[in-house]
Amino acid sequence: MSVVQYLFGGIFLAFVLILWSRRKFYLLTLKIPGPLGLPLIGMAHKLRKREDILQVIGGIEKTYSKTFLSWLGPFPFLVVSEPNLVGRILNSTDFLNKSLIYNAVAEGTGDGLFSCDTPKWNIHRKAINPTFNQKVLVNFVPIFNEEVNLFVEEVTQNVSNHSKDLNLSISLQKLSLNNAARTTMGKQMSSLTQTESDLLHCFQFVLKIMTKKLFSPWYQFKFIFQRTNYFQKYEDSKMAMRSFIRKLIKDKHEKGLDTEILEDPDKIPSNKNIFIEHAINLANSGTFSWQDVEDEANVIVFGAFETTANTVGYILMCLAMHPQYQQRLFEEVSSVIGPQRDSYISYEQIQDMVYMDMVINETMRVMAPVPLIARTTKCDVKITDDITLPKGLQVAIDIFNMQRDEDIWGEHARCFYPDHFLKDNLADKHPYAFIPFSKGMRNCIGWRYALISIKITLAKILLNFKISTSFLFEELEFQEDITLKLKKYPKLDIEIRN
Repeated sequence: MSVVQYLFGGIFLAFVLILWSRRKFYLLTLKIPGPLGLPLIGMAHKLRKREDILQVIGGIEKTYSKTFLSWLGPFPFLVVSEPNLVGRILNSTDFLNKSLIYNAVAEGTGDGLFSCDTPKWNIHRKAINPTFNQKVLVNFVPIFNEEVNLFVEEVTQNVSNHSKDLNLSISLQKLSLNNAARTTMGKQMSSLTQTESDLLHCFQFVLKIMTKKLFSPWYQFKFIFQRTNYFQKYEDSKMAMRSFIRKLIKDKHEKGLDTEILEDPDKIPSNKNIFIEHAINLANSGTFSWQDVEDEANVIVFGAFETTANTVGYILMCLAMHPQYQQRLFEEVSSVIGPQRDSYISYEQIQDMVYMDMVINETMRVMAPVPLIARTTKCDVKITDDITLPKGLQVAIDIFNMQRDEDIWGEHARCFYPDHFLKDNLADKHPYAFIPFSKGMRNCIGWRYALISIKITLAKILLNFKISTSFLFEELEFQEDITLKLKKYPKLDIEIRN
């Protein structure tokens, strides 16, 4: 036989061995319906545009099933939007590892809690948990008050009783970034040389490219990605983010404040109540490496400001589009806090705002902060008598479409309708039909932090401003960007309350 024949024979044998090693995935397509897509790329060609992703997945669910199997490049994906199966997945240690598509997130922001696998995740989650306990978070209430007061002053200066078409999204991102920098890193943005706008632009661009990498698997190959037009800007944006975080860590570490090793890292004294101080202690004790400190700081700051700013903005949009709900919430806030627009808002007061909880929850239901999350099976997992999910299967949970499912939420499923969260209306809902912060063992570590910040910000804004818009809720177009984004952001009319 010639060398060429041996070569082709070897290639053919390797191809057969690859197919044989993946036989469980192919056999699964016979048991779970779904579109196979095109050879090599699967459904990736339909998910290239961020504005198409959620709609395409929702359409497949209507055509096939709320649980379907498809392919993203060479990777088989099980997509789930059935609350019962979602609950089983999120509470099982067999699904504890994040999907391999999150490699793009780890490469963009660092291998922190959001993307790392076990056993690293178990160690880091246990180590970081104390910095987000209730006692620590209540200490942040004065900071949230101070920062939103500055926000209110800025907005007031930009309006003269009534301002048409004001875009609050950038101002809200600055507010949330200031909150994140102060509460997690102990640093006021005003004391940094890098401007907020530069940082916000870097964070948003990195987020955009991470999403592109998630749903276009060929960009995971460095030699391909390096030849794109946005490679250099992506690298520069990552460097700017990293430099920002490194400066915060360096400043805190060099000051030598409160960094002695704690005998019990689960118990944090009141003078060690921010993430960075605790993380430095973990590095000094050998629990974390300094790279771990940087990666987790990156992820914590990113998570603390990105989803919070988006959620507050979406709540204000929904209230502007539905003035009857805005008025009811304003009346509740006024009754709890009083008529003074500059009143300090305490933790106890926001606990008394029942209707605010309904409004926030409804916004996060119909506009899920993180529309999709994904895991990887650690072993073969039997989910029914005749279906076993093979080890290495990618499993995506479609939170966005599940929380807008008419079979679960009724005729107003795709509308903004806070009464969905009346106690009686929740009685027949599966506990995993509403999971804005995920749920189970890998739920969002900062969900309490986010809710406290959102409530104080929202209450203060409503005390000071009346918001309206001509944009209709039905005109909103959603896009997947790891976090939920809009194709077009409505302009809001802001009126200062008398």
